[in-house]
Amino acid sequence: MKFRSYMLGLLMAVLFIPALSQAQQGVSVTCDNGATFDNGIEVIINQMRSGFTYTATAVGLNGFDPVLAVLGENGEGLCSDDDSAGASYEFDLPTTGGVAASNLSAQVRFSQNSAESFADISLVVGGFGAATGEFVLILEGMAVTDADGQGDPFSLRLTPEMVASGVPLTVYMLGREGNVDPLMYRIDGDRNPLEDSSGGIIGCDDGGDTNRCWGQSVSLDGAGVATNNGIVRGESLDAMLSFDLNGLALSSDADQNFFNFVMTSYEQATFGQYLLAFHIGTAPADSAPAQQSTNNQSAFGNTETSGTDKGGFVDGSGGGTDSNQAPNTSNASLSPGVAVDCDGGVSFTNGVEIRVIQMRSGFNYTATAIGLNGFDPVLAVLGESGDGLCSDDDDIAARYELDLPTTGGVAGSNLSSRVTFANNSSGTFADISLVVGGFGDATGEFVLILEGMGVTDGDGAGDPFALRVTPGMTFSDVPLSVYMIARTNQLDPYMYQVVNDEIYVDADGTPVLCDDAGDSSRCYAPSENLSGSFIETAEGRVNGGDFDAMLVRSVSGVPLNEDANSNFLRFNFTSFDQATFGQYLLAFHIGTAAP
Repeated sequence: MKFRSYMLGLLMAVLFIPALSQAQQGVSVTCDNGATFDNGIEVIINQMRSGFTYTATAVGLNGFDPVLAVLGENGEGLCSDDDSAGASYEFDLPTTGGVAASNLSAQVRFSQNSAESFADISLVVGGFGAATGEFVLILEGMAVTDADGQGDPFSLRLTPEMVASGVPLTVYMLGREGNVDPLMYRIDGDRNPLEDSSGGIIGCDDGGDTNRCWGQSVSLDGAGVATNNGIVRGESLDAMLSFDLNGLALSSDADQNFFNFVMTSYEQATFGQYLLAFHIGTAPADSAPAQQSTNNQSAFGNTETSGTDKGGFVDGSGGGTDSNQAPNTSNASLSPGVAVDCDGGVSFTNGVEIRVIQMRSGFNYTATAIGLNGFDPVLAVLGESGDGLCSDDDDIAARYELDLPTTGGVAGSNLSSRVTFANNSSGTFADISLVVGGFGDATGEFVLILEGMGVTDGDGAGDPFALRVTPGMTFSDVPLSVYMIARTNQLDPYMYQVVNDEIYVDADGTPVLCDDAGDSSRCYAPSENLSGSFIETAEGRVNGGDFDAMLVRSVSGVPLNEDANSNFLRFNFTSFDQATFGQYLLAFHIGTAAP
């Protein structure tokens, strides 16, 4: 089998030579028969061995008419639209339900007939006339053998249309012969298995078994795909991986937007043929990817409607306003913050909210709030329904201490609060709110420490967080300071402020970002080198280093909007050039005061 690049030979009679180019939004293909599309989704068979024959079949859902191109490394190959052989394919998969056969389906049989023993082959599926919708790409002819080494590698190029569709990307691996026990997992560019932020492999052995399959999956027992070579029935040992792409920010370099997979068997101990099925959705999308802004714009963005900027301040100094909407200049008339009533009788009305945007289910984070100068913080962790957990005076949190440039040394305190939490909603992704207030509505300073996050090569633009600026913060003379400290030596932290999915640029034209704190050429001022800083956690001390990042944003006197949802500051956390990976810790130093 089976590896990567693009080249092939044709085993079908009536096919067409397409011209291929990489459109900004997807792959653009023009077939000799006149069929064209600009929104193609590309799946690459990496380093396919010469002399083998595969069959690719694209089946549209809900009337979608797919066009299928199979292309070699020189960009030439075959197109298929409305194929009689593909018209007999039907299937029943967990994410599609029953899908009947359609004469709009497309199919190509192909082999790798280049001069090389191995070459990459690209399968590109688009909509006839650039239409959007959903389809399943079925790939037959592969097998797990004892000569495969690591396994069969495949790559899928993500596009803005896929993100806009709201349809999760789902990959199925069904054994075609009863003795093969499928296993698949994601890999990085060096073919190393990818791990999530908790250290688990992003892979699946048996769908539906949470101990053997990452993310959301169900047993494939009862699923099936009807092909020209018989029905391939799903079994409990078959594998599936599903990825919710909502809100995923893609690179402007399309070659950086691949998900890479290896297909093999459990412990590489069983062998036989298998079938792959990719369930993919597309929808119209803005072709311009997120990139650094060159405009002077408001630093606030509405977190609930991505891309909507509803006003706020321009440069974080309190001197500017958004010319599109005059903000309310009397913060004293606004609610002081977020109000929370805990079941234990503790309540506060001046809470500061930090929102974990679209936290994935199955991950655990730990939030710890530490008061400065005697401040007694109460911490609430709330889901989208507003229900959640409260913590006040936690024994484990009492062991936390820190030394950061804006706080100095802070000893452990039995007034500190701590909650370990997960996204336990019915959705794969959900927003989680961390709200810190003062016991009895007291004001003062605190540091909120967040643990459990990691930078992976599947993060897109990074991990998004949002902080709701409150009147209490604007009455305080304490700047908002955000620290990103690597928990592993190989990670080089990088963070930036976001508006409308772009890096925010202040009134002087300076991007608000930080790679290495203390380096004025790499970090928005003011900042200090974090070597010598530390945070002592329940898991041990996390020491700051030369490559760690911090951002300081003045909010003193900033006029806020009456709509509190328009007063969020948004940040993305990733690594420099998205080239290093590992766990990291966040710390938010925040002050509140009475009007």
